[in-house]
Amino acid sequence: MVQKVWYSYDDIHRVVQEIAEKIKQSGIQYEAIIAIGGGGFIPARMLRTFLGEFLGTLSIYAVSTKYYDSDFQGKAGNEIQKIQWLDSTPTDLNSKKVLVVDEVDDSRVTMEFVLTELQKDGFNDLGVAVIHNKRKPKKGKLPENIAYFSGLEIGDWWINYPWDALDIDEHNQNAMK
Repeated sequence: MVQKVWYSYDDIHRVVQEIAEKIKQSGIQYEAIIAIGGGGFIPARMLRTFLGEFLGTLSIYAVSTKYYDSDFQGKAGNEIQKIQWLDSTPTDLNSKKVLVVDEVDDSRVTMEFVLTELQKDGFNDLGVAVIHNKRKPKKGKLPENIAYFSGLEIGDWWINYPWDALDIDEHNQNAMK
């Protein structure tokens, strides 16, 4: 049986705020954010708020891939597919420092794919921020010279995020346990 863990919006808010502090302390001046959909959308928007006072308003762009198949209870597929991508590099992103955001670093296969594809597209100054990093062997690896910021280091558990909840009250009760 897979161990499950729940996080409330308040929990996520605090963790993302801690990630923002780590980024500020690093001194890296990110100029844009790329959210990996669907899990990276909410933390990317939160980071934009927390980093805004330090870096100014950051534009958020989105890319989406498919690797885990929700039809098969989150089991990994055979290959990663691009669902949504930057059709052409927006001119305001050329030569900028870009922070790539996702909710969890699980197998690292998706993150490796996204970072490698972005580097092929000419993004050379990338960083990564994730809410959760699962402490387990990774199948994928990060390209060299990528700054990495994670909020919480956790076991290899199934994470229940509040934005996936059908009943937020029940979700929050589970998160309080």
